[in-house]
Amino acid sequence: MIPNNDNFWLRQTPHITSIATLGPEGSSSQCAARYLSSIIGEQLEILLFSTFEQASEHVESNDTCLLLVANAYQRVDSFYMNNQTLLLGSFFFAPPTYYLACKDISELTFKISSKKTISIASHHAPLSRLEDLIQSSEERVSGIRKSQIDVQLIDSTSVGAQKAASGRVDCCLANIDAINLHNLNVISQPLHIEMTWAAFSKNTITQKEFDNGKQQVRPSY
Repeated sequence: MIPNNDNFWLRQTPHITSIATLGPEGSSSQCAARYLSSIIGEQLEILLFSTFEQASEHVESNDTCLLLVANAYQRVDSFYMNNQTLLLGSFFFAPPTYYLACKDISELTFKISSKKTISIASHHAPLSRLEDLIQSSEERVSGIRKSQIDVQLIDSTSVGAQKAASGRVDCCLANIDAINLHNLNVISQPLHIEMTWAAFSKNTITQKEFDNGKQQVRPSY
């Protein structure tokens, strides 16, 4: 058992060489994976996937890889209920600060003044805070709080940053690492998010039986 403290609790981990989590580069999950690697005390390879579900599929067939999932994820319950994976523990980690960002403030302002709809890419998790960020962007982008908004839901805020950088959306709600990675411009006040993260491994227990009120565990070989 790894000692508990106020920030984390982990069982004794099996032999682990990598962590599978949500990408792409610059994601908050990637930052959390680096932190988990430091908790375990080893330099682990971080594997980035398009969805948490794809990361889970990888872990289900790999004994030496951990799955890392944010507990703020909308469908996080599916990982706790998955009999192919086993909960190893959880820890607190505040991801990099989030902002509303765009590629070019002048172009965004012109589009707003032309009464055109503004597209914003956001992951589902911070969606409830989006309106506050739009309101706080008025100082840098005049008229945005009264503009018509089209929200495009994405699997990762880092994907949103990619879309904003390539012009596929006007704005994105992303963390500062992804914003800097794609050379975007911050337009809102900061959004600080605190959350816990759950770590899972491949479940080697294939059958559980109860005999006379006592649980017996049969490991797979």
